[in-house]
Amino acid sequence: MEEVKTIDTQKHMFGQLPFMPRFRWQFASNTVNRVKTFSKNSIRLLTNDLVTKWFNTTYNSYSKFYEGQLRLGLPVSKELIKTQEEMRSIAAGKLALTLYHIFLRVTGTRVPRNKIKYILIGDLEAGNIKLTENVIILKKNQLKYLVITRLKIPAYFFPDIYEEATRRRILLETLKKNRLPSYFDSEIEENSQNGRGDYETVYYRDYTDEGKEIKFRRLVSIEEVTSNDNRPSLVLIPGFCNNSNCYDLSNQQSMAKDFADKGHWVYLFDPRGMGINEGKFDPLYTVDTLIDYDLPSVLQFISARSKNKPSILIGHSMGGIVSENMVLSWNIRLLLNSIKNLTSDQKGYLNQILPPVDEAARNLKQVRAIISMGSPKFFNKNSHAVFPAMLWLNHLARVFHLQHLPVKDVLMFMMQFPVLSDITQLVLNSNIGELNFIMCPENHCSKKVFTKRYVQKVVESVPLGLGFQFLKAIYNGEGFKRMDQSRFNYSANLNYLPKNIPIFHFWGTKDPLAPPENLQYSKNYPHRLKKIYYLEKPEDIEKIEISSRRSQVIDFVVEGANHLDLLYGKLAEEIVNPLIMKIIDKTWGDWSYEDIQEKESSKVKGQSEPRP
Repeated sequence: MEEVKTIDTQKHMFGQLPFMPRFRWQFASNTVNRVKTFSKNSIRLLTNDLVTKWFNTTYNSYSKFYEGQLRLGLPVSKELIKTQEEMRSIAAGKLALTLYHIFLRVTGTRVPRNKIKYILIGDLEAGNIKLTENVIILKKNQLKYLVITRLKIPAYFFPDIYEEATRRRILLETLKKNRLPSYFDSEIEENSQNGRGDYETVYYRDYTDEGKEIKFRRLVSIEEVTSNDNRPSLVLIPGFCNNSNCYDLSNQQSMAKDFADKGHWVYLFDPRGMGINEGKFDPLYTVDTLIDYDLPSVLQFISARSKNKPSILIGHSMGGIVSENMVLSWNIRLLLNSIKNLTSDQKGYLNQILPPVDEAARNLKQVRAIISMGSPKFFNKNSHAVFPAMLWLNHLARVFHLQHLPVKDVLMFMMQFPVLSDITQLVLNSNIGELNFIMCPENHCSKKVFTKRYVQKVVESVPLGLGFQFLKAIYNGEGFKRMDQSRFNYSANLNYLPKNIPIFHFWGTKDPLAPPENLQYSKNYPHRLKKIYYLEKPEDIEKIEISSRRSQVIDFVVEGANHLDLLYGKLAEEIVNPLIMKIIDKTWGDWSYEDIQEKESSKVKGQSEPRP
C-alpha cells in the first residue's frame, strides 16, 4: 500500500543550524520533551490506564456470577436474552391471534389459535415467511398459501379474508399501498433569518420492507439547484447515539449547509426513534436493521424520486459502518454461492435475509462513492476507559430494566443544575490524561457553547439492541458481527466489498474510538488503488491528488484530530471539509442523466436487434 507523507519541517530546520548550537538546542529540546512525555504518561496512567484496568476487571468478575450469558460470555439485559426460538414463538403468537379473529369474522368458524401459531412457526423455520425483528409481516401470496394450502380454508373465503387483513394492516403490500404522502412538510430559511443564505428543507416519509415508517429530510440551497439537474446527491448518516443534526448544528456550524452552498442535493438520514423519527422507538433494532432496511429504503426512495440518480454516502462513526456494510451485504448476495469461508447454515440464513439478486445489483448502482469519518472496524477494550464503562452500562440496563442506554437522559440531567453543569462541561471540554474521547479542546474556540449545543441538539439515548451490538464488538474485539443466526462478521469479509465503488476513510490520531490502527483493514479491500495520506496542516491538501478511478480506497490520517474534530472545529474547517468537497467533485465527475439515457437506449437497441 502506498504511503504519502508530509515533510518533517523540524528535521529540515535542524539541517540549517551549525553543529554545536544544533546539538545543544536538540539536547535541551529532547530533555524538555522527555519530561513532558513522562508527566503526560503518568497522568494517563492514573486517570485512564488504571481506571480502564479496574473497569475491565470488575466487569469480568461480576459477569462470571451473572447467569444468562450469550455467546462469548457477554451478559445482557433480559430483553435481549430471548433466543431466536422464543422470538419466533412470540411473533407467531401475535399474528396467530389476529388471524384467528379474521377467520372467525369471515368464515364463522373457530380455527384453533395454537394451530395457526405452530403453522406460522413451521413456515418461519422453513423460510417461507420471514421474522423481522419481533414481528411477522405477510405478503398477499404468503397469506393465500397459509389460508388455502396450510389451513385448508375454502378458496372462496379468501377475498374477504384478504380485505379484512388489509384493513388490519398485516400485509406488506397494504402498508406500501396505503402509506401517507411521501412529502408531508417543508420549511424555508431565508438569508434575513439566518444571515447565511436561502434554504429549503423538505420532509419525506417512506416505509421499509418490513413495514416500518421512516422519515428523512432534504436540504438544498434554493438558488443553486433545479429539478432533474446533474448535481451531486449526498446522503448524510449520523453516528452512534447521534441524530442527523450532527451535520446541521447551527447556521455557522453546518456541514449540510456547506454542501448545499456548493449546489449539492443533501439528504439527512435519521435512524428510527431518533431525530425526526422520534416516537418510533424500537428497543430491539440493531445496526443490522439500519443496514438491511432503514438506509436502503431511504436510498431507494431518493433514487426513484430523482430518476435513478446515484448518491454519495457520507457517514460519521456508526454512519460510515452502516454505509460500508450495507453495500458489502448487497455484494455478498451477488457472490453468496461462491464464498468459501461461510458454512452452509450461514449461507442458508443469509439467503433468507439478504435482498434478491436483481434488487441487490440494482441497489449497488445507486451508490456513487462512500466517505466515512472515524468509522472503526474493531475496538480494543483495554485502550480507553470509555469501553469498559460502556460495557458496565449493559449491567445497569439489566438492573434498572431499561429499554435503552440513557446517554442523553444522563447528560441532560447533569446539565440542569448550575454547579453540576459546569463540572460536566469542564470534563467534556478538557483532556486530562487523554480521557476525552470526543474532541481535542484546542480545536474548538467556543468549547463551552459547542458541547452544550451538541448535547441538546444531537445526542440521543440508544436503543438496547443497537447498544448491545456495539457492546459485543467491544467485548470480543473481533469486529462487527450480525446479531442474527448467521453471525456474519462484516469486518472479516471486507474483501467482498464491490471494488467499483470508491471508498474514502478519515482517521484522527487522537481518536480512541476509531484509532489509526484501523488502517490495517484497508489492505483487505479488493480495490486496485490504495493510498494513505498523513495530514498535519491545511497546506498538505494541495499535495493530494484524488483520482477519478472507480476502484480505489484512500485513507486520510489527520494529525491531532479526535472523534468529533472530524466534523467540527479548526481541523474540520481547514482540512477535512475542503478535502471532502474535493472528493465529491472528483468522484461525481461528469455524471449526467444523458449518460443514463444513452445506456438505456443502447440496451434496448441491443435487445431488439435480431441475433445472427
